[in-house]
Amino acid sequence: MTEPLLAEARACIERGATLPPRCYTDADLYAREVERIFRREWLPLCRSDQLPEPGDYLALDLAGEPLVVVRGRDGRIRVLSNVCRHRWMPVVSGAGRANAFQCPYHLWSYGLDGALLGAPGMEGARGFERATVRLPELRSEQWQGFVLVNLDGKAPPLAPRLAALDERLTRYGVGDLVTLAALDYDSPWNWKVMLENAAESYHHMGPHAATLEPVLPALKTAVPPQQGDFLFWRNPTRGGEPLPTLFPPLPALDAAERAALTLAAVPPFLLLALQPDQLVALLILPGAVESHRVRWLVCAPESVRAEPDFEAKLAASQQLLDAVHREDMATCAAVQRGLHSRLAAPGALSPLEDTLAHLQRWWLERMA
Repeated sequence: MTEPLLAEARACIERGATLPPRCYTDADLYAREVERIFRREWLPLCRSDQLPEPGDYLALDLAGEPLVVVRGRDGRIRVLSNVCRHRWMPVVSGAGRANAFQCPYHLWSYGLDGALLGAPGMEGARGFERATVRLPELRSEQWQGFVLVNLDGKAPPLAPRLAALDERLTRYGVGDLVTLAALDYDSPWNWKVMLENAAESYHHMGPHAATLEPVLPALKTAVPPQQGDFLFWRNPTRGGEPLPTLFPPLPALDAAERAALTLAAVPPFLLLALQPDQLVALLILPGAVESHRVRWLVCAPESVRAEPDFEAKLAASQQLLDAVHREDMATCAAVQRGLHSRLAAPGALSPLEDTLAHLQRWWLERMA
């Protein structure tokens, strides 16, 4: 019975409070999120530059759906079902480069466009028509260099809904950045705990007291009025000085952008943290009501590969990202434990958390 819980959530949102704790632990509500949000919205998979050549692929599970993202011989990126059309085994795993995909069960093989190439032993099989068998292609879209998929194929195009965000990202050239590294983490807590933690900077003073707070203090967070299908806010530096960088700052940025961490989120599963020299992007891969997987991507202009000590600088970027995220992991794990308390109750949101209030309204519109 999710309707009483959603009614309670609506009342909390209307009075400026957090969602009820059960919204993060209830299996029936999570099943509704899968149907109403995960299968209907645009979900991020990777960056297009991670698949630079024909045959490059990435296999992953998303909301229980095995998928493979692949660049075809025609240069187009497709998102295909990763389930063999014979007896349902995933045809490929991990990432790599292939001329074709061959199911390891009965060796049926498929082209990079999903077309069936071979099915040994099927000659004369009743009801088998080779020309009609192929891995289904799912509807996909690219935005700012990210590849996203819509599982039910019915969502309105994403890019027009993010035009106002595109304007705010123009000087960063996000679509032209290349992926330098990827960091993956198992996350045994509800996906909303992760997204809500990422979507506000009020917590810098707590978990990040030794890492982010000295440079990007929580109480200086600038949260403009939130509108549309995205979140946007900015963390200015403590004294308005330029944010320290490992690589050369992006040349088109203005003074305010050089002196801040600029953040944006595209619910339900994508967050962008824009530094003056690089982007770190958070992708959430849903698993179950109290678990998911997180993938961080480190992106920068291709030109930084020619920088002196590039490898050492990239390692330093990853080390800081890992340290900050592990602080968040400890926090999120503790929050998930607290959500199970019989005494847990909705709490008031700070004005510094207006991004969360907007996110909760977005969530309720789709759930109710």
